[in-house]
Amino acid sequence: MKRSMPFQEIILMLEGEMYIAEEDQKYIVRPNDMLFLQSGRQHYGYQTSDAPVSFYWVHYDTQQLEFLSYPTYSTIQVPSTANQLFKQLLHVSSFSSEESDAALLLLLKELERNTKSDYRAHNAIVDHICKWIDLHIHTDVTVAKVAETFNFNKDYISKMVKREKGVGLKTYILTQRINRAKQMLLNTNASVKEIAGACGFSDYKLFLRMFKQYEGLTPSEYRNHLYHTQLNRK
Repeated sequence: MKRSMPFQEIILMLEGEMYIAEEDQKYIVRPNDMLFLQSGRQHYGYQTSDAPVSFYWVHYDTQQLEFLSYPTYSTIQVPSTANQLFKQLLHVSSFSSEESDAALLLLLKELERNTKSDYRAHNAIVDHICKWIDLHIHTDVTVAKVAETFNFNKDYISKMVKREKGVGLKTYILTQRINRAKQMLLNTNASVKEIAGACGFSDYKLFLRMFKQYEGLTPSEYRNHLYHTQLNRK
């Protein structure tokens, strides 16, 4: 279906791949990717997704230039806060119009910060490797398996990733597993044990230990933290 909307739309991908075009430009949207679709332009899907997809989306209308100049396609470097803000917008029906505007403003500011802060182009090979890891993070991904897949020496590929990402390949894989677990804790009703398996952890106790080490909270505490936040109301 082709459409042209009278408002802006932002899509933040959670899982799977989507194939969306704006006019003649085609995009593949993967987890943590943001797609900013501008009003008045023609949008359409150009290919069917092979696996289930999950994503947040929001429509908004504004004349503020700062919220009209997002790059059409970008990757959110720190997606956890944006995910929480999107999740809050799901409850917009219980907000006043002022609260809805405020919640949306927080989200737009967070996305703006992510797309502009310390941006630099990544090495194309490393970017491809990291995308592959992100898509297979639910499987038994190891440094050796990644090196074999891309025909690199294990030490070399780890150093190459560290030069671009600031951490070695083993740490990058673990960090992505934890990030995926955080998304699932906030966005699904799956049990902690199910989430551990879906994030590539065959050892449940190791998952609990690593999550606590990285986040300072257990997975259950992390999931409940958002709902325990006290809001000041007049």
